[in-house]
Amino acid sequence: MGALVTRLCAVVFALYLLFGQRWTIGASTGGRGTVSVLELMFVTAAVGMWVFGGLAAGRPRAPRLLSITAGPFFVLLVAFPLLGVIVGGYDTRTLYSVIVVAVPLAVLALAATATRYSVDVRRWVFLAILGHGAYGVAQQMYRLGVLPPGVWGWAASWDIRSQEAYDDLYILTGRSTGLFINPNAFGLWSVLAVLFGALFLRGTPRVVAIALGLLGVLGSQSRTAWLAAALLGLAYAMTFLRSSKVARTGLGVGVVLLPVGLLLWLSGALGRLVEEGALQRLGSGIAGLTEGSSADANLAGRYEGWARAREFAAEYTVGTLGPPQVEFGGSIDNQFVAYYVQGGPLLVAGFAFALLSPVLVLRGRLPGWWKVALMSGVIALSSYTGNPIDSPATGALAWLAAGLLVHEAVRDGVLRSNRSPLPRTRVSPRAAGERVGA
Repeated sequence: MGALVTRLCAVVFALYLLFGQRWTIGASTGGRGTVSVLELMFVTAAVGMWVFGGLAAGRPRAPRLLSITAGPFFVLLVAFPLLGVIVGGYDTRTLYSVIVVAVPLAVLALAATATRYSVDVRRWVFLAILGHGAYGVAQQMYRLGVLPPGVWGWAASWDIRSQEAYDDLYILTGRSTGLFINPNAFGLWSVLAVLFGALFLRGTPRVVAIALGLLGVLGSQSRTAWLAAALLGLAYAMTFLRSSKVARTGLGVGVVLLPVGLLLWLSGALGRLVEEGALQRLGSGIAGLTEGSSADANLAGRYEGWARAREFAAEYTVGTLGPPQVEFGGSIDNQFVAYYVQGGPLLVAGFAFALLSPVLVLRGRLPGWWKVALMSGVIALSSYTGNPIDSPATGALAWLAAGLLVHEAVRDGVLRSNRSPLPRTRVSPRAAGERVGA
């Protein structure tokens, strides 16, 4: 029974990752004006899995780690909207904002049950990575004229209708979005897909995930995603010099990317890609960093919005308590600033601690803690120009990675209760196979 409900939840999770931002209903909740049907289905499925899978009555697998990592941040994300309704004059409907806590908890529950019942959740995540990546590449090919309207026109129309369901401001046709509705969200997803593929998949799925993730980063034209990918590439290059295993992974990815790049070059698509979109955004981004925000209209607009948000926050003693965009009258494209407006330094500190907890708490306790730290770093970087926490699906791979690492460490008996040096532990071939998901 437990394995069956876990597999069903994994299927719903994959569908949520793929179509969560496409299958929506209109509802004014103080956010984007829509509610994801699959988001509600996944959270409901996770609750059912937790109950019928027997975990609710069982012993917690890692009871303290959540309370000393992301737990305080989650408590604040629930407490502030509740206070907003009780004392801040917010409508009850704004309590839906706690979905940003419910989804990560559902992902962590899935990781726990998948480990307990040896359910390979990675294969379903790979399907989501494959779906987003392939769709993003097709969007790119359509813009370049490789796919004619007769083949891809229906999808282009679907993209516009999906974006219109949120807001007319979301309509962006010159950049790849995957099955998300925002190219920056797709850029973040793609960077995390590269990391998840490299660190948690094996064989062909690993190479495909990395290749599609890199192509997604390129097609999204998200400069924050480019920077994150560049920093990861630098870290990879440094590791490459010391690890033959890393070198073999890089060779496999190169075998896939080289013929793709050659095909794009021979068809002339590569030159058109660089000339028409990516190079312009790269140049304006570099100008913004070297000459100041005035050199890039997009960055200048963000700085202006952040300044207005800080001035707006000064009108409140603690913060808006409820979702800040309701009172502010617009989005705040910086997760740190948005949390400052909502809950002041306390909420910002909780968020910062959650981001730093892989280094501050997990290092010395959890083998492979650095994998979570890398993903946390990507989310932190994305938070400077966006609101990744407000879009739970885009960061779901990071929560799944953390959950799998923790519960596999519990299963293998290598999770430590304090930050002492990690021992070199021999793991049986059977346990290693289960951890890889073979």
